[in-house]
Amino acid sequence: MAEKNDKYGKELDLAVRIVHMACSLCQKVQQSLVSAASGHVLAKDDDSPVTIADWSVQATVSWLLSEFLEGRSVSIVAEEDVQTLSKPEAASLLSAVVNTVNECLAEAPKYGLQCPKKVLGTSQILEAISRCNSTGGPTGRHWVLDPVDGTLGFVRGDQYAVALGLIEDGKLVLGVLGCPNYPMKKELLNYNHQCNQIKPTSPPSSDIWQKGCVMYARRGTGQAWMQPLIHGDTKFEWPNSATLLQASPVDDPSQATFCEPVEKANSNHLFTEGLASSIETDLCESIAWLNMQQ
Repeated sequence: MAEKNDKYGKELDLAVRIVHMACSLCQKVQQSLVSAASGHVLAKDDDSPVTIADWSVQATVSWLLSEFLEGRSVSIVAEEDVQTLSKPEAASLLSAVVNTVNECLAEAPKYGLQCPKKVLGTSQILEAISRCNSTGGPTGRHWVLDPVDGTLGFVRGDQYAVALGLIEDGKLVLGVLGCPNYPMKKELLNYNHQCNQIKPTSPPSSDIWQKGCVMYARRGTGQAWMQPLIHGDTKFEWPNSATLLQASPVDDPSQATFCEPVEKANSNHLFTEGLASSIETDLCESIAWLNMQQ
């Protein structure tokens, strides 16, 4: 664990372990959704989807933060409430959330954290979800959670993220981003969607299909790191093969990677295609001009 005199070190250590657990939870839930096409996907008032994973991650993160930061008033800002889960017709969904949370918390020792002394009941899990009702503010400490950022991607077996940050007196002091489906092999990046849907029976090597990572940064360090998710019976040990993240050294615009949202509702592909072409042309002309001045 982090040194006590390392500012925000304890909080970062805890947040990274919690997000690792949340990613493991999401992987299991997503696999069940994709393979069984279960009906545990609902629409919120704004027509955006919400799944077992959204509520389960929120309950898990809330319980762990409150448990391990005992003695402090833990303020958590998150998306989901318990209104839908509390309805009689959502009994089976609530039961699934309760089971999912308890299964996840039972694996806490694998991540160096203590699990509950006994299985959490329905009321305890609803309470954990309800605790994430802070409105934040310019003073004090506030944890900010997006349990499943990209639920549409999650539902179709594609990319999504678990995002957890800590804000103190209006400033972001640490951030942790879990990407459960991010391929850890570059050659799989262009085939990620197929890999999520179909796992070959005879992969070329035992580790090529391993995927998922947790990225994190802490204010004042000037660095960001990435850890691979752990799989199977492997236990989490800090720093868990962490790799320092760096900006790409590519200085040729034609070789750079241009990213954009895949959802039509979030992006105008024709516009971004034109923008990418314009940026490439402008940069190439600027580089050529600078070279002539030397």
